[in-house]
Amino acid sequence: MVDRPLASFHEIGMAETGSDAVTIDELQRRALAFEAQQRLEDAKQAFDAALRLDPTAQSSVEGRARIAIRLREGGAVDHIARALAFRDDDPQLQAQMISTAAGEIGIAAIPLLEAFLNRHPDDAAAHELMANLRAQAGAGEAFTDAYHAALSKFPHSRPLLMSYWGTLSRSRRYAQALESMDANRSLFEGDRDFAMLEIGIASHCGEIDRASILLKAQDNRPDVELARALNLLQTARPDEAARLLENVVDLEPDNFEAWSLLELAWRTTGSPRHNWLIGQPPLFGASQLDLSSAQLDDVATMLRTMHDAKGQPLGQSVRGGTQTSGQLFERGGREMTLLTDALASIIRQVFAELPPADPRHPLLKYRNSGIAFGPSWSVRFVGSGHHAAHFHPGGILSSACYIVVPDKAPDSEPRAGWLELGRPPAELGLDLPPLVTVEPRPGRLVLFPSFLFHGTRQFSGGERLSVAFDLVPVPMS
Repeated sequence: MVDRPLASFHEIGMAETGSDAVTIDELQRRALAFEAQQRLEDAKQAFDAALRLDPTAQSSVEGRARIAIRLREGGAVDHIARALAFRDDDPQLQAQMISTAAGEIGIAAIPLLEAFLNRHPDDAAAHELMANLRAQAGAGEAFTDAYHAALSKFPHSRPLLMSYWGTLSRSRRYAQALESMDANRSLFEGDRDFAMLEIGIASHCGEIDRASILLKAQDNRPDVELARALNLLQTARPDEAARLLENVVDLEPDNFEAWSLLELAWRTTGSPRHNWLIGQPPLFGASQLDLSSAQLDDVATMLRTMHDAKGQPLGQSVRGGTQTSGQLFERGGREMTLLTDALASIIRQVFAELPPADPRHPLLKYRNSGIAFGPSWSVRFVGSGHHAAHFHPGGILSSACYIVVPDKAPDSEPRAGWLELGRPPAELGLDLPPLVTVEPRPGRLVLFPSFLFHGTRQFSGGERLSVAFDLVPVPMS
C-alpha cells in the first residue's frame, strides 16, 4: 500500500548519487510500486539503478526483464536471458517464461528458444512454439528444422512425434503428416490420441473414407461423437450429424465446435431450431466507431509498428498476412485507449439490445452477465490475402474491426475482401452460402456469435489493417 505518490525516478536518481544514497531494497520497492501503477518507464529506471548497485540481484534482473517485455524494448531478449539463467534448475519454469515472453515480443524470442532447445531438445511444447515463430519469421519449409534435428536424436519419442504431426497439421501439410504417421504407426498401437489426430487430419484433407473407417473403432466420448458428426456432414447425412451434435451440446453446453457444426446441420436440414440459434435479431450486425479519420490514422500508425512478422502464424485463419502476438489491448498507450474506449461504447449498446436471456442458448445464457475483452490481436495484409472460414472457441461474441481497407481495384470482384458470416469451411463440402456478407470500411465494427463460422473473400492489392477480439463473460458480483 502506497500512502503518497511515489517520487519520479529523476528524484530517485538524485538521491542515489547524494549523501542519502538509496538502498537497493528501496530501489526495488519503488520499482515494483511503479510497475504496479503502470509507470513502466519509471520502473525501468528504478530497476536499472538497483542493478547498478547489484547486477546479480535476482529480483531486479527478473523485474527488469518483465519491464523490457512490456515495453517491447529492442534489448528485451538480453534481459530475459539473464532472468532465465537464475532458473537453470527448473526447465519447465524456463519454458513457461519463454512462452510468456514470446507472446509479447513474437519472433524476437527465437534466440531464447534456440538456447533452450540446445539444452532440452526433447521438449515438445518448445518445438511447437519454435516452429510457429520460425514460420512467422519467414523460414519457409525450414520452419520444422528443429523438430528434424531432435527426432534424429530421439526417433521414437512419442511426445515429439505427436507434437510434430500436430504442427504439420496446423500448417496444412496434411499429406506429409499422414505419411510420417504411417511410418511410425507401430509405436502407437491402440493409442487413442494418435487415432484422433489421424482422424482429424484425414477429415481436413479430403480423406473422408479413411476417417470413416477409423471412427468405427472408436468409443462414444464427446470428442469422438463430434468427429463422427463432422464426418456425417461430409458424407451428406446432416440429420444423423444433428442428432449426434445435439447430444454433445447437452453434455458439453460450452463446446463451441459442436455448436458451430450444429448451426450448419440445422440449416442444411431446415430445422426451426436454426432460427432460435442464430436467426433472432440482432445476434450479429455492424456499427461505426465514433472515431475521426485522423484518429483512425493514428491507430493505424500504432498498429503497423506491431506487425514485425514476415509470415502468417500456424493454425490461424490468416492466409497471406501477419498477426500480432500477445494481447493487443494490454499494450497501452493513447491510441490503444482511444480505440478500446470507442469499442466499449458500441459493445455496451449491442449487448443491451440482445434478445432475452436463454439458459439453453450458447450466447444468450450470458445475456445478463458482465462481459470483458478476452483475446485481442491485429491482422495486416499488404497485397492479396484472405481469412479462411473458422470459428472462435475462446469467447461468446467475436469481432472484426476495420482500421484501413484498400481502394477497390477497377477489375476486382464485386465483393472482394468482404466478410462472410456463416459460410462453412471448404473441407466440409457443404453447398451453403453465407448468412450475410459485410463490406469492410474504415472504422466499421462487426460483432457476431463466436461459434458462427466466418471468413473473408480473397482480395488483391493495397493494405488491409484490422483489429479483432473476443468478448468473454464475467460473473456478476
